[in-house]
Amino acid sequence: MRPSSLILVLALVGCAGKPVVETHVVEKLVPVPCEVTLPAECKDAYAVDKVSIKDDALTINRALRSEIEERSACEVMLRAAVRGCNHSLGDK
Repeated sequence: MRPSSLILVLALVGCAGKPVVETHVVEKLVPVPCEVTLPAECKDAYAVDKVSIKDDALTINRALRSEIEERSACEVMLRAAVRGCNHSLGDK
């Protein structure tokens, strides 16, 4: 065999080999719609909205304390909802 034909045969044999497959992992955040409904603890009218200036101080004080509890419960529920949405997006 001539050297030029030997090189041609070797080149063709090299092309007949199996292709090299490389796999690359690409991590990309994908936005996921997260719908949160307003919890029952969060309402439009709180306890203070139901009292009048004419009410005695004890009644107003009780309404203020009650509103603090109501708003605290609302905040806990909203934080849980946000945490749930963030968890579904992959954040921890």
